[in-house]
Amino acid sequence: MSITSSTPDWPSLFSSAEKALQILPPSQCDPNALSPVQIASYIDHTLLRLDATSSQIKTLSKAVCVRLNFVAQAVQELRAHPSIGIACVVGFHEGTQSTTSKLSEAAQAIAEGATELDIVLNRTHLQASQYNDIYFELQRLRALSPKTCLKLIFETSQLSPLEIIKASVLAHTANFDYIKTSTGFEGRGASPDDIILMRACCKYLSSLGGNMMKVKASGGIRGYKDTKDMIGLGAERIGASSGVKIVQGALDYEKDGGFSGEKKEGGDSEVY
Repeated sequence: MSITSSTPDWPSLFSSAEKALQILPPSQCDPNALSPVQIASYIDHTLLRLDATSSQIKTLSKAVCVRLNFVAQAVQELRAHPSIGIACVVGFHEGTQSTTSKLSEAAQAIAEGATELDIVLNRTHLQASQYNDIYFELQRLRALSPKTCLKLIFETSQLSPLEIIKASVLAHTANFDYIKTSTGFEGRGASPDDIILMRACCKYLSSLGGNMMKVKASGGIRGYKDTKDMIGLGAERIGASSGVKIVQGALDYEKDGGFSGEKKEGGDSEVY
């Protein structure tokens, strides 16, 4: 991808998207019909706490998501599982680092074996209407890694619906692959309304040409029920630090038709 100095007419793009968005029917995917293996294929198992230990890498799915200092080890630990992607966060978790810093971080992550990058949006620029600054940053990150799966993290709990639409337009214009709800470190995590709106954005923007972005739900997803709810709304990746627990919940569901930690039909339920 080449970097262009021309800039889109952002106000027009944002206004058109806001007016044209249509809330889509529920996802055609029935999460109740997914096997535990299929559930696992949705999960990006995250290890992002600053006090994470090297031994935890071994317990980490579609991908694992780690900080830069764990990329090389994750590659080593998962060498026998080449189908599992290695995602590295960039600009985590505030997103306010300079473009130069983000590019350096991204380049090092790719050099050490990362196959996906989860990049935090500069929310300060978005809320200050500095759209070109965001666009050129995202363009440069895409140009650095034209074949890498790129996800843009919004921090939806801190954004208005219109700001979520604007961030989606910017991500699509820069040819990102996913838009992601949250870092899991600020405010609430993913909400149903977030997923519904972001999925509608992806659908509308794909009608304008270019790639069809997908939605990654992250933050606050702690169990199998949370996971299947998000999949049912249209999320195609799930970011969670409790991936093992989620898959165990799917195994329990497959075994006896109920969630682990949830009483049978007719009783009160406790959802983890």
